[in-house]
Amino acid sequence: MQAAVDANLTGIQADCGGLLTCATCHVVVQGDWQAKLPPVSGDEDGMLAFTAQARQPGSRLSCQIMLSEELDGLQVTLPESQY
Repeated sequence: MQAAVDANLTGIQADCGGLLTCATCHVVVQGDWQAKLPPVSGDEDGMLAFTAQARQPGSRLSCQIMLSEELDGLQVTLPESQY
């Protein structure tokens, strides 16, 4: 989430600044990348229920994805709206 905000990426609102309280950084992680991420925490799972667009397989809150070299090239899609 922070990398997207820093790059002025359109589509990641991040209203709460990464505090896991708004669900406006919803992304859908593509294909094999899903297995490279840690499991969804209970808090993230609960917030995914409040995304503006329906939850899909691979839905994650980008504020909970910590970038690393292993995730270089990570592919996600953005929902049509975060609100």
